[in-house]
Order: sequence, then structure tokens, then C-alpha cells
Amino acid sequence: MTNVDPVRWFLDHREAIMRWAVVLGIALLVLLLVRHFAMKLGGWAAAGRKVRREAAVTAAAFASPVRAWLRYRRVLRMLVRRLGDPESWRDAERALAAARSAAAPAVPYAALVGDVGITVLLAGRSVPGPPEPWEAEPDLPGQWTALRAELPMVVPEAGLNRPVLIAIGGEDAAAGRCAFLDTASGPPALALDGDRRAGAALLPALAAQLGVRLPGGQVVVAEGVLPGFPGEPVREAYRTAKDTPPRLGVAPFLVTPELPDPLPPELAGPPGEVPPMRVVVRGPGRGYVRRLFADRHGQLCLPGTPLLLMAHALPRAVARTLKRIPPVHPP
Repeated sequence: MTNVDPVRWFLDHREAIMRWAVVLGIALLVLLLVRHFAMKLGGWAAAGRKVRREAAVTAAAFASPVRAWLRYRRVLRMLVRRLGDPESWRDAERALAAARSAAAPAVPYAALVGDVGITVLLAGRSVPGPPEPWEAEPDLPGQWTALRAELPMVVPEAGLNRPVLIAIGGEDAAAGRCAFLDTASGPPALALDGDRRAGAALLPALAAQLGVRLPGGQVVVAEGVLPGFPGEPVREAYRTAKDTPPRLGVAPFLVTPELPDPLPPELAGPPGEVPPMRVVVRGPGRGYVRRLFADRHGQLCLPGTPLLLMAHALPRAVARTLKRIPPVHPP
């Protein structure tokens, strides 16, 4: 075996030796720093849990905008499909009209329309058992469900009790259901409360639906509701709506960003069986009000009910399907 001079060998390989010494020194320093911080966090196990938790939070923060965009697109596709199909509107109207007589003294106020089934939401202290073809939801009191194909073809309607539906949002699912609210039942005022930007985006969508569904002149839009549409001042718009007679059994609607001040007695007093007008207003509203609450994440709820919907895609869906939305069915 050839003898090797260690000094000569070191001199010949000193660059590689120094390079590896630096690498090992840095690795040792990093290990000591990691151990120092791990001990400060309570040990290696606690530090591992902390790192995993922070990594999950960081990943969720980066993925959140993507998930929100996918959710928006999913809800938008569903709403366009439902709003652009006249049968969805007709089935919702038939379901509410049929449930009104069958569920008395409870009052139906909304319908959830899916591909095959339809669910009617009822308000009232006493909800009777459902007749055929309805079935009660065992875990959701005040809800009747039926197949759309089994709804009665003809439902007798009484004057101003005819449903006047508007879409207010949908469920966050690929085959979700669209929610239709009956604006001809309940308090005479419908208020869009909550996030101001969300309310400002939703109010024109509701006004546009009423405008294409009701006869000409039955919807009075005040200034500040529709972009590019001047409208009338709030007080004048109120007078116009007040002087407008009902047509086809439907009371006139006033859509306004705020209520007249002082509040007119027609809006301040208790509503009669048939209100002289109905109001859709942005903000909390005053008097006898049904309130829709919208948040900055695109969710919409009707307080006191199980309705919790995604409504951020509703303005775009209404704009795409406005010409296909059917009018209120005449008597």
C-alpha cells in the first residue's frame, strides 16, 4: 500500500475540505437555530404543530381567491340556467299558489327551485300537515317539498294574492336551487340591509326583475337606483307610485335608495290586507319591513328564516337573462 503524506494530501484537497467544512458549519448553525426556536415554542412536537398550522393557513390564504372565483362561477351558471328558463318561474308561481290554499293559516313566502324538485317555505305559527303531492321536511319545519312534474297544472288565484316573484340568490352547489321570493306577501316594504356595496349592486337587479315582470308603469324607480337612469326624486317617485292604480291584481312598486322623509302614513302605519303600494328600498328601512341582509362575502339571508343564499352573482345573471324572464302570469 502506498504511503500518503497527510500534509501533502491536505494541501492538494484543501479547497474541497474548506468547502465541506463551511457547509457543515452552516448546517450546524441552522440546526442550532432551529433547535433554539423549537425549544422556545415548547419542544419539537409543539414546533411541528405550529409549522403545520401556519402552512395550512398560508395555503388557505393563497387558495381562498381561487375558491371564491370558482364559487362565483358555479353560482352564476346555476342562476343563469334557472332565470333563463320560464318553466322555473311558472313552477315557482304554481307551487306558491297551491301551497297558499293548502297551508292556511300559514303563508308561503319563498320557493327553492331545483332541477327536479321544488321546496316552498312557509311562515306562521301553525303549519298543517302537507297534502299530496307535498311532503314535509322532517328536520326543517315550515318547508314543503314536491316534484315539479307533480304540481297541479291549474291553481285558482284570488286577486292581489297572486305571487309576484323575484330571484334573490341561489345555493352554492353545481346542481343547486334558485330562491324566488314572493314580494306580494308579507310586509309592504322589502329592505336590502347589510353591506352597502352589496346592497347597491343587488337593488338594480331586483328593480330590473320587477320592471320586466310587471305591466308598464307599475314599477316606479327613483333616482340613484339604476346606473345611467335618472329616475325621479324620491318624494316625486313616491307620489307617482301612490297615484298608480293596481293592474292585473298587482299593486304598484316603488324602488328607491331611501324612503321619503318624513315617512308617509301609508308606509308608517300597519298594513292592510291589500297595501296600496309596495316598496323596495336600500338600507334598514322603516315601518313594517321584510329585511334581506347581505354581507361583503356575497351571502344573503332573510333573518328569521332558514334562507341563506349566495347572491353575489345575481346582478350578472339578471343582466344575461333579462330578456328571457317571463312576465307575471295574467289572471
